[in-house]
Amino acid sequence: MGAPLEPLEPGRRPQAAKWYRLRPRGAGPSGRVGPGCLLLPARPGRVLLLGGADTDGAFADAHVLELGSLRWAQAGWSGLRPRYEHATFLPPRRPPRLWVFGGALDPETGTWESPAVAGTPPLPRTFHASLAAVGDRLYVFGGGDKGAEPVQDQQLHVFRHRYLWAVPDTRGDPPSPRHGHIMVAVGTKLLIHGGLAGDVFYDDLFCIDTADLTWVKIRASGDVPGGRASHASAVLRDHVYIFGGMGPAGALDTTHKYHMGEQRWTLLRFESPLPAGRLDHAMCVIPWRAPGSPGTAGEEAEEEPAGGKADLLLGSQEEEEEEEQGCGEDPALHLLFVFGGMDTQGEMFRDCLVTLIE
Repeated sequence: MGAPLEPLEPGRRPQAAKWYRLRPRGAGPSGRVGPGCLLLPARPGRVLLLGGADTDGAFADAHVLELGSLRWAQAGWSGLRPRYEHATFLPPRRPPRLWVFGGALDPETGTWESPAVAGTPPLPRTFHASLAAVGDRLYVFGGGDKGAEPVQDQQLHVFRHRYLWAVPDTRGDPPSPRHGHIMVAVGTKLLIHGGLAGDVFYDDLFCIDTADLTWVKIRASGDVPGGRASHASAVLRDHVYIFGGMGPAGALDTTHKYHMGEQRWTLLRFESPLPAGRLDHAMCVIPWRAPGSPGTAGEEAEEEPAGGKADLLLGSQEEEEEEEQGCGEDPALHLLFVFGGMDTQGEMFRDCLVTLIE
């Protein structure tokens, strides 16, 4: 275990180069690996954690963390089969529809269904973080098969909101088969880093622009991270952040930032203790409101999720109209949010960790 981290209370402004722990109220998720994780587009912010697994099996639950009040709530959905390391996707359209590879949620009724889908879907696989969304399209590459082996599939798969799977023709040399890699979208570009095949940990970096579908292997500079798998990633503007994972020496506790334009890695250094090294955890970027940041004057913390089941996924119509008219304010502060995971000894984590990013 890492050293205890300082708690960050609602409304407090975090310092740079420090890790903190959040202390949400309510019955949150148990310790687990491989949950789906999404920041839901509703102010002041909600994080969805869906499914996951521990040593006793997989989960079918869904929890929502209200960032305004730092309180856990059960989503109250039904019909999802237990799963972990799955694909989770919320297209930016109304009415909202939350997709999991192998099903979709109708938020008006709060029930999961398995709609008919055309095309050829990817073969069954574990995903970890081997998928990314660009607009209303979900892209999938690689994934796990059995044990430490990946699926022998180097094709890029695309799911479109019209219930259609497709395999587009690509150019260039794709990454070798792997699982446990990260795949993120920055604008129209997809970035793939790391992963595992058998006992080989990859440290390579690939990019494919969905506009021209050409694979490029990137020769990045700077503090290039060593080979790893089962790490987590998140994007803020033109920076990609990775944290944790597993390398040849065990679980990792390091954080790297990649600048897309400069093609350069930076190892982030901290003045606080580091979190316990972990793998197969969830991570996303969250907004954080504190004194001095826009939009905080007179703002009351919400105690319970507002509205119905659909409002858990998206904000109100008024909030959406504000965003379209340019009235929505940037919270100014953004944090990396990490939940759960495990170490190489099998200890499951259920902590919520954050650090300020720029």
